[in-house]
Amino acid sequence: MRMPSPTWAAVATFVFAAAVFLGPHGADASRTHTVRAGQTLGQIAQRYRVSVDDIKAANRMRGTRIRVGQELTIPTAGEVYARPGQTLERIARQHDVSVDALRRVNRLRGNPRLRAGQRLILPGYEPAPSTPESWGEPEQPGRVELRRSGEEPVDAVLRVDAGVSRRGLRQLEGMLRRDERDIDRHTTPRLALLLARISDHFGGRTITVVSGFRDPRRFSGNGSQHVAGIASDIQVQGVPHRTVWEYCRTIDAVGCGFYPRSSFVHVDAREERTHWVDWSRPGRRPRYGTLRGPARAGQRHMAMPEATVTLPLEVAVVEDDPMYVAPQPGTAPVASTAAPAASREDDYEEP
Repeated sequence: MRMPSPTWAAVATFVFAAAVFLGPHGADASRTHTVRAGQTLGQIAQRYRVSVDDIKAANRMRGTRIRVGQELTIPTAGEVYARPGQTLERIARQHDVSVDALRRVNRLRGNPRLRAGQRLILPGYEPAPSTPESWGEPEQPGRVELRRSGEEPVDAVLRVDAGVSRRGLRQLEGMLRRDERDIDRHTTPRLALLLARISDHFGGRTITVVSGFRDPRRFSGNGSQHVAGIASDIQVQGVPHRTVWEYCRTIDAVGCGFYPRSSFVHVDAREERTHWVDWSRPGRRPRYGTLRGPARAGQRHMAMPEATVTLPLEVAVVEDDPMYVAPQPGTAPVASTAAPAASREDDYEEP
């Protein structure tokens, strides 16, 4: 899916009066192996589940001869070393990633000439960002600013002390719609509250809606939460996607999907707590795994963190907040029926 324009043309603000309801590991450092008597490079590569060529590249070796006591650098998951004559394009093609993403993760410009043995990190394996102890307190707890490209700013008010205001819920549904075909589709107030939880945790930062409702004719057989109308793919301004996903996993009774090679985090208001990592590129078949990379079924277990944030299963919808403040001139306090342009990222499946 196309990334929303940097100059945001659409803004929706949802305000909650929270009274009742408040209250990639990245690639590891390279390993070393000390050669013992009788060992071959092939045996060492097999032990660490890496290729002989990768060990040779990491240690700038031309042949396969090794000596007892020699210390070898062993590449870890997501870590590659350039071989003589390799280019960024070739490495990107071999590992099914884009050249732009490879450049971004390794802070490279243009099309640099790689030196033999140069260490590169694959997208999705970059070191996890340091998470501050606190992202700051939101100026107005429960106030959520949602953005989406191609629209005029929209303002709405949701009350969470007694429930979610009907006006605000309509605004959220407008943000989730693809086009007029979704005019009669509706979401759940739990999704609105989930977005509020996420925004509040990150200091009231803006949330960008990347995708919402999906075509039930295309996804009717896979149990999509998007088809059910209770999911959204989002970005939180200034917050790494993995950090958003890690926080989402601490909320009970929600679904959280991390897509290291895409541009969003999936969140949904299902009642069964679920999380996953999908290493596929946009428009490709799912490649589920762990934070270390794709993995076969049975090898994808990730410990679920303790649920420390509550999301009630029942959230009431109430009439419009009488304290609603009209938007500034030039904004439109009505639900939109336009949505982000559809693209390949709408094709992914959910567990």
